Amino acid sequence: MNVIARGFSLATRAMGKVARLLPDGRHDPLSTRPGEIGRDVDRLDGPAKVSGGIRYTADHAPARLAYAVPVPSAVAKGRITAVDSSRALAAPGVVLVMTHENAPPMRPTGAYATLKGPVAAAAMSLPIMNTDRVFWHGQPVAVVVAETQEQAEHAARLVKVEYAPEPARLSMTDEAAYTPAHSVLEESKTVVGDVRAGLAGAAVTVRGVYTTPLEYHNALEPHATVAAWDGGDLTVHDTAQYPYGVKEMLAKKFGLPLSRVHVRAPYIGGGFGGKTPAWPHVALTVAAAALAGRPVKLALSRTHTFHMTGGRAPTRSSIALGADERGRLTAIVHDALSTCTTDEFAEAAIASSRHLYACPNIAAHQRVVRVDRIQNAFFRGPGVTPGSFALESAMDELAWELGLDPLDLRLRNEPGRDPVSGHRFTSRHLREAYALGAEAFRWSERAPAPRATRDGHWLVGQGMAAAVNPDTVLIAAVKLRLSADGTVTIHSSTNELGAGTSTAQTQAAAQRLGVPMHKIRFLHGDSDVAKTRIPGASAATTTLASAIWSARDELVRELLKLAEETPLAGRRVEEVETRDEGLFTRDGRGATYRRILEQAGRDHVEVTGKSALPYQTIKRATSTYGAHFAEVRVDADTGEVRVSRWVGAFDGGRIVSPKQAVSQMRGGIIQGIGMALMEETLFDERSGRIVNASLAEYHIPTHADVPDIEVRFVDLPDPQTPLGAKGIGELGIVGVAAAIANAIYHATGTRVRDLPITPDKLLQI
Repeated sequence: MNVIARGFSLATRAMGKVARLLPDGRHDPLSTRPGEIGRDVDRLDGPAKVSGGIRYTADHAPARLAYAVPVPSAVAKGRITAVDSSRALAAPGVVLVMTHENAPPMRPTGAYATLKGPVAAAAMSLPIMNTDRVFWHGQPVAVVVAETQEQAEHAARLVKVEYAPEPARLSMTDEAAYTPAHSVLEESKTVVGDVRAGLAGAAVTVRGVYTTPLEYHNALEPHATVAAWDGGDLTVHDTAQYPYGVKEMLAKKFGLPLSRVHVRAPYIGGGFGGKTPAWPHVALTVAAAALAGRPVKLALSRTHTFHMTGGRAPTRSSIALGADERGRLTAIVHDALSTCTTDEFAEAAIASSRHLYACPNIAAHQRVVRVDRIQNAFFRGPGVTPGSFALESAMDELAWELGLDPLDLRLRNEPGRDPVSGHRFTSRHLREAYALGAEAFRWSERAPAPRATRDGHWLVGQGMAAAVNPDTVLIAAVKLRLSADGTVTIHSSTNELGAGTSTAQTQAAAQRLGVPMHKIRFLHGDSDVAKTRIPGASAATTTLASAIWSARDELVRELLKLAEETPLAGRRVEEVETRDEGLFTRDGRGATYRRILEQAGRDHVEVTGKSALPYQTIKRATSTYGAHFAEVRVDADTGEVRVSRWVGAFDGGRIVSPKQAVSQMRGGIIQGIGMALMEETLFDERSGRIVNASLAEYHIPTHADVPDIEVRFVDLPDPQTPLGAKGIGELGIVGVAAAIANAIYHATGTRVRDLPITPDKLLQI
């Protein structure tokens, strides 16, 4: 464990001790109040999306638009010795070819989620196209700009690049492993108690090594950027989950004041974390537009997405569990290994082992290996998703060794406090989720032994797994405008990723302000509106709710100043309620918003609200929880696996918008089915090349692979969070792969510890 990692660990523990002295935040009265929150509502943006009314990044086509196509490197590491672009420049329609020899200077920027750039948007600090160095296979080494997309694609194939290759580190090996400074702001090494004693004194132990491969997001909308300069002003349309962060990055990279950079990203066609950072093509599009003197669009192809953006890092988890004869855990050992690059972004594959089960002795260690690859990225449930496959598979193995029902084993190890920090939970209703899921799935009817159920040539089995995902409240600001006609417009620089954020926020704001939903407009994706740092982390619902709550209070203050001719004169903020489209005292005296503004001669009032420091979630442990119950059918002759039945039950605090929440959980479960059974990036460790860089060869689930998925929510408010809600967008995928692997074991008696579980791994059944 290096000095930096040890220092981060000590600082984290010191902050934990200080955090216990902090006060709790305000209790949100909306958390238990009936109203718009919790009502089934159709997506507000649904009609526009299905009718083509939504404009995504690549739909923007400003006047004189040119099209850019990147040229990927053919080596994993080395130097560019020559670039011959003469044939490309002579091709029809070509405007320019940008290389390291003519690219505008771009200043270095810190990489996201590292100590050098914890809230940065840049995917990496490497000087892409401001150097002749090659850092990974597929790195953009030239950009061709032409009048049409087809002309740019043709000319890009004509650019010839020569290299001086150098040896590259491409394998994840123990010899090169080290402890990173932190793992997505979690300690990289945790020791509680004495695991050696815990294992030695255990009645039963299990040990196993579990692996997950390099995976790619493959969102429905590919990455794209449209950049236009207007004098010293820069306007960028981008597929960014983090518009304000991209604004900051581009301002620094091109030496511009923040006020001169405008990033627009209202709608994103799926991100899953892959669009959290700005990959090199974003800045290269801006640079190409500067060289061309006209707007430029660069949309990555599916193949380029594999080459020029990062995916989920491969992981290898070594697990050892010990338990007494009653099934109480005596030791958890989790040693995880994954990859990173020069910019040290390490995922916390050990997170589940640190937070899910009561155990007196825990040793969790996250290590990484630096490789010559593009930086890995956030990917729905970063770290915790592959780590949960290891822990939850091992828990299933332990249950069989003990002769216990896997659900019973988990219930016996439910903690009263966080197992590592000792902090109290803001709330934890995992027991209730277990009960909901088990009842709906009819878990008690499961056969008691593996390979006991057969339906023709299909072997049938059931498995389950628990899920946990950290919950957080980030930083957001909103502008709220109340107009004289009683309508409300809320502006935010965060965006609609497809999760239903705008619908959920409209529901919550309607109840917060006492205004019907049809009188509220929620506008998003404009980096100029207000500083907001919600790049993902399932944090939009609660963070924006906190900011809107703050804006509501500011609005009330402003309205009370204008209400001198009403029964509200002289009242304080805490003495009035926002309901029935106005301000009223508890005894019913007050005035409508329209009346207050009319009497004051104002056509509108505009205020800003900022999310509050989440005292309650800093001093307490806060996570979301769930339980997956899966049934699979395995063809005894071919090893083909079909998921035939699914129930997921989740504790995500109060569910603000149930219809959107169910959709989110189903989406996560489907993504987890892909992780378990088919998704695998085939990486050639000799050359650094991705062999299957297309959706023809990188397999993801289709409708035929997906069963009916039943989703249930505990739906109990968390007393410590805005709206009583928690972020659930990432929770749905956590534990899915383990539930499937456990069900396959129950069906076949074969334990597979390496994902994906393809037919060849089951041919010996």
